[in-house]
Amino acid sequence: MPHVDIVLTDNFPMLSLSLVTEPLRVANRELADRVWHWRILSTKGGIVQSSSGFELQTSPLDDRHCDIALLLSSYTPEAALAKPLLGWLRRKARTGTLMGCVDTGAMVFAEAGLLTKTPAAVHFEALQSYREAYANQVFVDRMFDLSANRCSSAGGVATFDMTLALIECFQSRDLSLRVAEILTYRPTEHSGPQQKLLAQTSLMRTDRNLGRAVDLMLAHLPDPLSISQISERLAMPEWTLVRLFKRHLKQTPSEYYRYLRLSQAKTLLQNSSYRISEIGGLCGFPNPESFARAYKKQFGLTASETRDR
Repeated sequence: MPHVDIVLTDNFPMLSLSLVTEPLRVANRELADRVWHWRILSTKGGIVQSSSGFELQTSPLDDRHCDIALLLSSYTPEAALAKPLLGWLRRKARTGTLMGCVDTGAMVFAEAGLLTKTPAAVHFEALQSYREAYANQVFVDRMFDLSANRCSSAGGVATFDMTLALIECFQSRDLSLRVAEILTYRPTEHSGPQQKLLAQTSLMRTDRNLGRAVDLMLAHLPDPLSISQISERLAMPEWTLVRLFKRHLKQTPSEYYRYLRLSQAKTLLQNSSYRISEIGGLCGFPNPESFARAYKKQFGLTASETRDR
């Protein structure tokens, strides 16, 4: 009978909590028994408020046995970096508990030193800054991860997939699939980069070659391919590729590629401490002046103004 301690910090995402507890509730229903048990904890106990304003009563951290310890943190995880929580996480990890985190909880795990050998899945917007801040910890660009005694999700609906993976791990794949079916959810089979999934699930449905072209662009943001190179790899004439982009995205391939690179630059400006000149280079703009012009034209703000916001 797996026991799960779900630890909340102030302004935790209610969606993540629901995507953990609801699949477990349905699993219990299918098993006709309360096999899965869970408690809701916080550092000091008492009322904890979610990011959407809902309040939940929690129990304080203690040393009772649990099989899984899951941390649901806020969009400002720095506020949760308190010694009592970090100490509790380390103690649980030392006992062999399966330790899990969702989205920004990976930063708290890194601060506790829990990711030196086993990775945590992190939202792609935060990935670069976490790797920069915690060079000796392991973060991966995946929707979710379950390896050894760690589990994690990049946030959002991926937390559902993480919970289904836990059900499969502790019970069976058949039960996991049955829970997904009851909750009218189709589990993802995607194990690669998150942004590539966006191209696979939306653009691939629109046009397979369009999705493949965007995949190539996403894989070469720092060192952009020429449009002719992309068309060669797709084994299609360049004019056909241009027509494809104009028909479905209302932009030329070059315009869309530039948009992807500038969007990545915006993410790094907002989520990392790289210098602006470094960010330009990381996004395929080796010339700082051309990066500054392109960025201002795309977003109506300078890179400095974006960082200061």
